[in-house]
Amino acid sequence: MRLYRPKSIRRLLLVGFVLVVLPLMVALIHATLSVDQLVAQGQRALFATVRATQNVQVLVESITGMERNARQYKVLGDIALLEVYQENHQKFLETANRLAALNLSDLQRERLGMIRQVEDSINDALITFPPDAPETATAVDGFGGLARDARKMLVDNRKLVEGEVERLDANGGRLQRRLVVQAMALVPGALILAALFTVLITRPIRQMDRAIRRLGDGDFSRPAQIVGPRDLEQLGERLDWMRTRLLEVEQEKNRFLHHISHELKTPLTAIREGAELLNEGIVGSLNSQQREIAAILRDNTLQLQKLIENLLDFNVASSRASQLRVERIELRSLIESVLDDHKVALLARQLQLELSLQPVEMQGDRAKLRTLVDNLFSNAIKFSPEQGSLRVRLEAQGEQVLVEVTDSGPGIPESERRRIFDAFYQGESASGGQVRGTGLGLSIAREYAQAHGGYIEVIDTEEQGACLRVVLPVEPSGEVRGNHQADSVAQVQ
Repeated sequence: MRLYRPKSIRRLLLVGFVLVVLPLMVALIHATLSVDQLVAQGQRALFATVRATQNVQVLVESITGMERNARQYKVLGDIALLEVYQENHQKFLETANRLAALNLSDLQRERLGMIRQVEDSINDALITFPPDAPETATAVDGFGGLARDARKMLVDNRKLVEGEVERLDANGGRLQRRLVVQAMALVPGALILAALFTVLITRPIRQMDRAIRRLGDGDFSRPAQIVGPRDLEQLGERLDWMRTRLLEVEQEKNRFLHHISHELKTPLTAIREGAELLNEGIVGSLNSQQREIAAILRDNTLQLQKLIENLLDFNVASSRASQLRVERIELRSLIESVLDDHKVALLARQLQLELSLQPVEMQGDRAKLRTLVDNLFSNAIKFSPEQGSLRVRLEAQGEQVLVEVTDSGPGIPESERRRIFDAFYQGESASGGQVRGTGLGLSIAREYAQAHGGYIEVIDTEEQGACLRVVLPVEPSGEVRGNHQADSVAQVQ
């Protein structure tokens, strides 16, 4: 069964908000109702005890009044006093009935029954016998015990109040513990749900960010797969469509570079050979000005040939950089050989060369490593001022090889360091050469470094100038070897 998947990020946010907030709201409402119930229970108990206390006090006052009237009636024998007694007696009965209707304890209810019973017998004696009868005197003396029993009801009522307070305190403690347990269960649950929905919401956004960054870095090999709400998945499909379009454009660009490079190389070869013939005087002797023009023509054709070779190298690096002809290479001799090729440029700019080369052997593609080092030297020479310095360092560090080329030029601004390895990017620094470069040298160097499982970076130096460092593994990874073997099998077939 497929899990529920919202159609939009808005609906996912709404579902997450409801699932996180709803349990907390239910818990809050439950806590509010429980507290209100406890408060209401306390209020009812308080009101009941207050009414019971008031009625008991009225009962005591009624008994005191009846006792006073009864004693006066016994002494004076006035029938009017007996009528006043009957009024207090009626007040006593009403108060006793109100007390009986309240929520009394068993002891209070039993004591109230005894008081009513005793009062009935006293009342019957006063009504039945004359004031001077012994029965009337005995009945009047019974009011003392009746008043004591009524006062005992006040004491019982105070004990009832204390019991209600203790019961409310126990209920409050139980409610507090229940709310604490509820909070301990709901708060972590809400946090877990919030974290879960945060992951569900941010995961497709992170996937989109990675896909966009790969497109920005020129990596079109992996499709843009977005897993999440349907609207974000559709946006991922649009990104993948854009990736395929960019890949097609990249392929068209590479084909164009391949064709235009070959188309330019054929006439350029003819021009260069013609310039060589003129310069060597094979077609006739030249005067000094003509020889100078022929030399300029030859030098510029060589520079154009170098630019075209860079275009071809870039096309190869973009399409088959992972296919290496791995062999054992003595890297110091390879660097010295490349430096020999640049002796004329070094002398022309009067550059001082500082070398720190350790004997290092590694596995790699000789042609691609030579092109990598050559492009680093060409870039450093191009941006070095006349009579400047050029430092080259080679050393092994564990299972890695470090090649550093440092010039004394204007350096690379921080804002350009991320882009100088992009194809055709030349930066804002002006080149000192007569022919502006294509901006492919460092891009090719990066492709060949990555093809060997390494990388190239710009590092900070204490002195002025740019320092480019190439880090390569001494032994290629299994993936690099596998690509090399697959390439060799393809060549055999």
